[in-house]
Amino acid sequence: MPFRTSIYDYELDQLFRRFRHLIGESNWRQRVKKLEEEIRGNKFLRHYHLQENDIAYQFNYCSNLERQYGTLPVGRMDLSPVYPALAFASHCLSTMDRMGAENRTRTIGRIRGAFRNPEDMRALQLEFTVGLHFSKLGHRLAWPELETGGDTYDLLVEDIGPTGLEVECKAVSEEKGRQIPTRYALEFWNLMQRDLMAATRGLRGGLSIVIKLPSKLPTSFAERKELAKLVAKTILSGQSQIYPQADILIRYFDARLLAGIDWINAGSGARELIESITGTTNRQAMVTGLRGGGAVMCVIQSSQDDSLFDAVQKTTKRAAVKQLTGKRPGLILLEFGGMSPEGMESLAEHDNVPSNTPTGLRRWASEFLSNCTDRDHVVGIGFLSRGTVRRPSSNVVTSSGSAYVFPRRDSNQWDDAFSGLFNQ
Repeated sequence: MPFRTSIYDYELDQLFRRFRHLIGESNWRQRVKKLEEEIRGNKFLRHYHLQENDIAYQFNYCSNLERQYGTLPVGRMDLSPVYPALAFASHCLSTMDRMGAENRTRTIGRIRGAFRNPEDMRALQLEFTVGLHFSKLGHRLAWPELETGGDTYDLLVEDIGPTGLEVECKAVSEEKGRQIPTRYALEFWNLMQRDLMAATRGLRGGLSIVIKLPSKLPTSFAERKELAKLVAKTILSGQSQIYPQADILIRYFDARLLAGIDWINAGSGARELIESITGTTNRQAMVTGLRGGGAVMCVIQSSQDDSLFDAVQKTTKRAAVKQLTGKRPGLILLEFGGMSPEGMESLAEHDNVPSNTPTGLRRWASEFLSNCTDRDHVVGIGFLSRGTVRRPSSNVVTSSGSAYVFPRRDSNQWDDAFSGLFNQ
């Protein structure tokens, strides 16, 4: 049975019912319930949880609609917010339709587990997205990990080149390599609120606080609470302070600079403003309005650099040596969750101008592919943006992204059939 590449409106309700019956709606119901409980305890977690667990929330919304209407109200309301979840359901079902009972049971277990782990969910979504791409090109696919539980790479394109093409997919989240993950920063901000509000009572201007840690946030509650009290103590002193636990830098700014910013849909302009006020670059930041008209801007950063490329390099080397078999040509694809299709295209366009200094992505890919010691079977590495849903016409919805691919034509397993796989 081929991998499905399209879904029609009239299929949506039956598709959801079948997925719900096979996987069990308790998997997303319980996940969303747990997340909502966490949000009630920490309001700062809402946006983070909605982003990290978008598929679980979308399926939960589908369940709510089904209970309200008895069916998914196709044609009666806009269902585009849940299209990614329904596409995921279609991919799961069309893959399991190919399997025997044992492998289907194992795959169901993996899908259920993915609802509890956003990283696993992103990995599954990426595997299916890449499979969809090759299916649209007319190729025949196999899913070694899912279908046999044997080989450890994700996808085999069976009918390309003399022996097929192994594909290993890696979803790289924005958190990869961060010294201070977003979740930990949000939990610390929540812990700090009472002391912070007490210390800034009556503030009518803007206050910038930069907390610079030697390494990571403390792991124990007592140490984090002590750090929060040091922040309040520093604010009350009116001067930046250096403690063994952290350097705490404070400065005042004109709160009117924040007027007119839509914080719900804050974009690059808001990020640039925060960076100019705090003197930091691409760091965890929180902005809180005060009753007196003032505002507090707080940034937590580590003295140690975030190491995205180091983390990606380790992941990619392991994929080449431990997951691809080396018996066939192999392709490694990495999806950057924080990269828009336009951003990925911009990087590629920059590198295509000979006079431009190569981007870090290009330099790293060239270095990785030039090492033939244990990865001559790797015929290319590609970087993908996260897909976006678009509506090119009133009755068609598509999902598309951008790919920046580096072929390795000097590999002894290279075949011309591998050229142009992502040029569409």
